[in-house]
Amino acid sequence: MSIMDDSKINTLPESSGVYMFRDKERNIIYIGKAKNIKDRVSSYFREGRKDPKTARLVNNIEDIDIVLTVNEKEAFLLESNLIKENKPKYNINLKDGKTYISLKLTVNDKFPALYITRDIKEDGALYFGPYPHARDVKQVMKLVQTIYPIRRCKDTVFKKRNRACILKELGKCLGPCAGYVDEGKYKNIVNELTELLSGRNERLLKNIQMKIEDASKNWRFEEAGQLKERYFAIKGMVEKQRVHEHFGKDRDVWAFLEGETGIKIVLLVFRRGVLLKRRLFKESFMRVDYEGAISSFLFQYYSTRPIPDEIVLSENIDEIAFLEKYLKEKRHNVVNIYGPENKISKEVLGLAIENLLEPESIKPKEAFKGTLHLKKEPERIEIYDISHLYGTNPTGVMVVFEDFKMKKAGYRVFHIKTAPSMDDVAAISEVLNRRLADGKLGPLPDLFIIDGGKGQLSAAVKALRDKAVDRDIISIAKGERRRGMEDLIYIPNRKNPLVLPKSSLVFKEIVKMRDEAHRFAIVSHRKWKRKNDML
Repeated sequence: MSIMDDSKINTLPESSGVYMFRDKERNIIYIGKAKNIKDRVSSYFREGRKDPKTARLVNNIEDIDIVLTVNEKEAFLLESNLIKENKPKYNINLKDGKTYISLKLTVNDKFPALYITRDIKEDGALYFGPYPHARDVKQVMKLVQTIYPIRRCKDTVFKKRNRACILKELGKCLGPCAGYVDEGKYKNIVNELTELLSGRNERLLKNIQMKIEDASKNWRFEEAGQLKERYFAIKGMVEKQRVHEHFGKDRDVWAFLEGETGIKIVLLVFRRGVLLKRRLFKESFMRVDYEGAISSFLFQYYSTRPIPDEIVLSENIDEIAFLEKYLKEKRHNVVNIYGPENKISKEVLGLAIENLLEPESIKPKEAFKGTLHLKKEPERIEIYDISHLYGTNPTGVMVVFEDFKMKKAGYRVFHIKTAPSMDDVAAISEVLNRRLADGKLGPLPDLFIIDGGKGQLSAAVKALRDKAVDRDIISIAKGERRRGMEDLIYIPNRKNPLVLPKSSLVFKEIVKMRDEAHRFAIVSHRKWKRKNDML
């Protein structure tokens, strides 16, 4: 068991830095960063339910080391470096050692070469990609070499050659090794190839068109014919790409799904608007530092991977600004990171979230407990909704599901009596307080579901707390209240909404229950309004 006590924690500084938990053998078992070290460390030792991994971590903490930093950016960078160096047992650790396949153009050579590589270095060469599979990059290479026949042999081979290889005979190499082409002409070919691989297709086609006209005017018809072939080959390739191009930028789209023991992560890789790759990661983490786990994962990932123009995240994290600045410095170019509320994120993020889904073979109650982090598997669920017409005849309803089946005998209607007109938050509070005070309405549910956003959820949580009722509670916001996607699920004490694939069992069940509550609320409100109108 941990021997940490309040006296040790109380001496910690209230400033930014990095903290390291050590076990009884003095091994570093967890590294974290914080704006306020004292507050963050204290959160691990507060009373309350902890996920199994956090509980094991806390039980093994024997001592704490800290490193103070000037600001949060320093803490962010230091944490990442210390995790790489020490590989703590309880930190999220990117184990994926796969490297991407790219095309390398050695532009600094007298006669540059183009070849396939997995090893990206800062050596002055240009790298294009990445490509998801070897067959994809080979197809690109094959097409490129029919248009731009530059060498593909390594320097060690090229320097020893004085006779052209078979590729020269096949028209797939200009034969610079044997002097078949001068440096100026070769450089022109390389410049055009760079334009093509960089995606500057319109400019490239325009330049080739000008060269065709010039060659024709000056009676160089053979050259004009070769340029025409190149022009139409490139145009055909560009038009094929455009069938799939939506945004035209390099973009990585990340979706995160918090589970009982870790985070499920999906990455969609878009290059020039084309979806090239889907990758799935499963990483363990400390739930008390969910955002920190995400930022740590991203930092590790991009320390060894190509950095795109844009990065889209399904979660808002505090370190977005620091990560954006770090990646900009590393890439030597602008990098934009967008959260779920950004308009750019909407379409691609929805696709990424759907890609989080894996076949679910467990029962609904098990899926609910794991996905929503409930205390127990829910047998009885009550859903609450408010309905009114511009504030008139406000009506609250309680809909009951037992074993995930409607129990219409348990449905109840609450005519709002004290809450102000048009105030859904106050109305939810009134309805919950009246329900909790009336034992005749049946046993309390294992799970309360509130139709509404953060405001309604906070009011409902307070109502339960005031009555000392210890039950799970969540809320679901209707589509018109959402900024990026169609429905958001909120959980108490969590800044970001819980992102679930629309096709997942849990999401579909929650929406089904919410829709039933909404239907019943509208019907009940209309009945009361008609009754009042007749008076």
